[in-house]
Amino acid sequence: MRENVLSLIAAAMVDNILPKQPASIADEESDGSRHCFVAKLFGKRARNREAQEERILNAAMTCFIRSGFRGASMNEICSEAGMSPGALYRYFPSKEAIIEKISAAHRQQSAEILDRMLSSSNIIDAVTQVGIDHVRKMSLNTTGPGPRDSSARLFVEVRAESMRNEGVAAICELHEGLMREKLLAAFTAAKERGEIDPVTDMELLVATLAAMGEGIIMRNFPAQGVPVEALEPVFHALAEAMLRPTNK
Repeated sequence: MRENVLSLIAAAMVDNILPKQPASIADEESDGSRHCFVAKLFGKRARNREAQEERILNAAMTCFIRSGFRGASMNEICSEAGMSPGALYRYFPSKEAIIEKISAAHRQQSAEILDRMLSSSNIIDAVTQVGIDHVRKMSLNTTGPGPRDSSARLFVEVRAESMRNEGVAAICELHEGLMREKLLAAFTAAKERGEIDPVTDMELLVATLAAMGEGIIMRNFPAQGVPVEALEPVFHALAEAMLRPTNK
């Protein structure tokens, strides 16, 4: 018995001392195949989830525009999307969650527009272009479902709901906070460079411009036959009057 135990101990010591033999090429290839399969599986699931979310978001936008945010029910959205309530609730538990997802996409688009402003050498031209780009984005829908002005119509519905729904109000504030922060940074930098002499306090200026921009989007001028480009001299004149460039 003692000899058997000593033999086992010796064998274990030899295993620990001698270098391990590398896995065979076949084993490595097998591991690589498994990793590749897992990556493809998760990639496919992510793509499927994105497709399902987009399907729900498109249906929700259609319902919100047709029935209003408050009037549209989750059952109506399910019917529009051709999904059961159980399937839809796996992705979005409420209308507020749907609005948050739509708003997140809008925040990303707004951030890209505002970031381009920071790289401009002329703050007046930059602000003018930001206004034009935002009106075009909100009023000329060329990729999503519904009418060309579906984003502008949805904007009106969401802003109205934010007056009585704290959850939606918080979502709107997140979006507006991003815009105010980036505008304030651009204006502050321009003022420090001596390029502008604003007519009022910088934060009030930014809030006023944001409110005017919201009003223009709500009026939905392109739907009334006014070309977006026709607003350019208006935005330029407003920017000059409020920022007062020093021409330095």
